[in-house]
Amino acid sequence: MKHREFWMRAASLIVAVGALGIYQANALQWQRAEEANQLAMQRAQEHNAAAQQAVFDTAADYQDGTYAGSGEGFGGTVSVEVTVSEGKLADIAVTAANGEDAAYLDRAKQIIDRMLAAQSAEVDTISGTTFSSTGIKTAVQQALEGAKK
Repeated sequence: MKHREFWMRAASLIVAVGALGIYQANALQWQRAEEANQLAMQRAQEHNAAAQQAVFDTAADYQDGTYAGSGEGFGGTVSVEVTVSEGKLADIAVTAANGEDAAYLDRAKQIIDRMLAAQSAEVDTISGTTFSSTGIKTAVQQALEGAKK
């Protein structure tokens, strides 16, 4: 009976040591993944800071005024008017998008807030309305070409 108890305890010890080994391996893997995520976030923040500085450096290159542009959306041509004031993007308005579905166009217009916040047309498109928001983005890019000094 004592031998059986010994082997039961030995087996339990082996299982416990094995479980700890697996946990440690996973913990190291999680730590590496966390370090990689932190490094990626740091690089992204540095990139965003540099891009933001570049945007502010080039924003002054725009002449004040209202400029028109157009781009192809999901349902056809999307036209915009971009207003530049004091060298910065002040307003973006969709002036025509006859072929666009109203619900998708409303969601796609969220890209306007992103562009105004970034002071650039170089922003990500809106998920779920990629073609419509790309049409707006392209139209704004075209308008800004006319606004360059």
